[in-house]
Amino acid sequence: MQELYSIMRDLLDIEYNQESLLHILSILDKAYNETESKEAASVTNTVKYYLKDLQCELRTCISRIDNYLAENAKGR
Repeated sequence: MQELYSIMRDLLDIEYNQESLLHILSILDKAYNETESKEAASVTNTVKYYLKDLQCELRTCISRIDNYLAENAKGR
């Protein structure tokens, strides 16, 4: 059970780091849009989209682990 809690903490750390990356990408996107570098803006938008999709998958995984832990806690 301790291993599951450790995995959950690791996943939450990953989620936090993804949020940090999204913030950086938003800053880059704004800077590229101001300089009219459409290609660079397109790349940052693509990376932001991919990162948001990964976050969605991560949240699903965290939710599944959370539900599993809650169910096992009830059974004890």
